[in-house]
Amino acid sequence: MPARYAPLRKMSAHVGPNMTPMVDIVLCILIFFMLGASIAVPELVLTGKTAVDKAGLGSNTTDAKMPAVRMNIVLHRQNDRTFVTAFDDTPLPMDGADSPDQSHNQVIASTLMAKKSRLSDDVQVIIVPDKLVPYQDVITIYNDCVRAKYQQVAFAAAQG
Repeated sequence: MPARYAPLRKMSAHVGPNMTPMVDIVLCILIFFMLGASIAVPELVLTGKTAVDKAGLGSNTTDAKMPAVRMNIVLHRQNDRTFVTAFDDTPLPMDGADSPDQSHNQVIASTLMAKKSRLSDDVQVIIVPDKLVPYQDVITIYNDCVRAKYQQVAFAAAQG
């Protein structure tokens, strides 16, 4: 072949897709899965805090505390009167703040105190008012909870 065709012979080499980026990605994925598998292994040997043997419950005790119990006090407005449903009991009517007779409010306060005597100290009380309930009624219930010595009293967003 004459010398003038020599450059054409060099350019006729095989030209195909470059496999280097694909190999790099495959190796990165392989390393990722290998590391992920080595981190997940310790989860297989987690020990529980419950002492159980073949004969049933074991004799080991733990100091882990049970989660606190949440109790709702729901206030809803009906016919210009607020009703209180404390701890899923029957609804009790409330007297207004300006009413001279506060007997219904005293019944609610005594009910909250009676419930407190049967519950633990870590019970969480959540006051859930309806959006039509006056603020004074919500504060009255809060004061009753404080007088009954509930440790954790919170308010939920107005419903409805």
